[in-house]
Amino acid sequence: MKKMEKMEKMEKMEKMKKMAALALAAATALAGCSRSAGRSADKGYDVYVFNAKGENAAQFEAMAKAYQAETGVRVKTFSIGAGAEQEGPLTTEMNSAHPPTIYSIQGIKRLAQWFEGGYVADLGAVTDHSEFARLVADIPPDMRLSSGGATSYGIPYNIEGYGYIVDTLMLQDLFGEEQGLEVLAGLEEAPYSEWESFVRAIGRWIQAPAPMPVTLNGAAYTLAGEKRRRAGQLNGVFALMGSEAWTYGDHLVNVALNAAFSTLNEALAPIAEEKLQALEGPLRAYAKALDLKTSFLAGKNGPARRGQDLVSPANFGYEQAVQIFADGKALFLKQGNWAYNNIAAADKALAERLWFIPVKMPFAPGDLTAPGMTPDKINRSIPVFVPNYYAVNALASDTEKKAAYDFLVWMNTSEKGRYYIIEEMAFIPYNADPASTVVPNMLGNAILSYVKRGNTLQGFFQAVPQVWPTDIFGVYIREQFLVKPLWNESDYEKIAGYGVSELRKVNTAN
Repeated sequence: MKKMEKMEKMEKMEKMKKMAALALAAATALAGCSRSAGRSADKGYDVYVFNAKGENAAQFEAMAKAYQAETGVRVKTFSIGAGAEQEGPLTTEMNSAHPPTIYSIQGIKRLAQWFEGGYVADLGAVTDHSEFARLVADIPPDMRLSSGGATSYGIPYNIEGYGYIVDTLMLQDLFGEEQGLEVLAGLEEAPYSEWESFVRAIGRWIQAPAPMPVTLNGAAYTLAGEKRRRAGQLNGVFALMGSEAWTYGDHLVNVALNAAFSTLNEALAPIAEEKLQALEGPLRAYAKALDLKTSFLAGKNGPARRGQDLVSPANFGYEQAVQIFADGKALFLKQGNWAYNNIAAADKALAERLWFIPVKMPFAPGDLTAPGMTPDKINRSIPVFVPNYYAVNALASDTEKKAAYDFLVWMNTSEKGRYYIIEEMAFIPYNADPASTVVPNMLGNAILSYVKRGNTLQGFFQAVPQVWPTDIFGVYIREQFLVKPLWNESDYEKIAGYGVSELRKVNTAN
């Protein structure tokens, strides 16, 4: 009996708990209804922006507050951590109760997943906002986030570029003050044959300084007869991030991709078979250029060599390579303008005297099948591309979309908006006039110089199947060749053949 009574008491207690829970849920629901019926419908903001550049999180928030102070429109911002991957946090936010109105898409190969989910508004179809329609129409065709035709799905964040970064003062120490800037101009224009001779001459000079002659763009120059000032620190020609496969995957191989592709859509899967076959020659040129580069490497305590040490993140990672360059132990560092802050942190004065030299490759005329592309054109140009786009959530309300269009126009056209983009974020605006725009760092101004002359390449590494450039091809280079002391013609053939065959595989899988 006692056992039965105890069980009955427990059942009553469980029923009371359930009733209390139901009552609490009902009260919460009623409270929610009363809030939504009044001021509670206000989410606390008018437009919500998901920002994929963690490096400018504080500056972006300050810009949003300046916009609110000027217009009364409240902008909520969310920025990922610096260097963090954006897709996970963005997916979480897009599936939340209050998803972003404006969010980031990392290039054309990320467009499909959001487009298929119905999240991407076609900005080219906006007709009831004349200022925004003009902003969209004025995006240069090669910078549009588009599936072709008149569609346009994003406003560019900015433009970025990369090449061989060089210290202009180091060139003066190597060739004298009068010749230093002339050598810089010569390096920009020199064909690959002169570039190779220059690299080999610097390598010999580091070992035994003497007044050696070099020729650049047809003009003769002479190296100093002795090591002086910063040139005395050199122990190699290049600083290499040997453990970072994206540097010789994504970015170095991208130069070769420009030999075969002319539009980003051509590089999207499915890639035409003739385009795949056309990459054999460019990838051989890539291999030869990488062989030259990795034969003249600088290290922390002396010249570096290909081998297991070169692919160690403890010895040749991102930070170590930047430091080797900043310490004046290498003449060149292949990186983009995004490396400016890292270099400035190591040596502020150095950061203010940097410039870009194109990444050159020994293309034969038959290697370049992209219309209008020649060996001279590709070896005088640097890749300049849009790393991210602001997309507008197609599922947002009309009111929020209108607020998004207003904010994007203000940010990209108003004096205050452009102040934050150029001065605070140190971005190069995608719609900058290269003839008049000056940005607060020399690497940015170097990019504008190439843009002004029309000497730019595209970022095809953003379009080809995502895993191929770094995770497949770059890792193959790291594991099979950066550890191999000597390369030969058969190695160049292996690299080119592997690159094409693996791209064909992932192309078919997509």
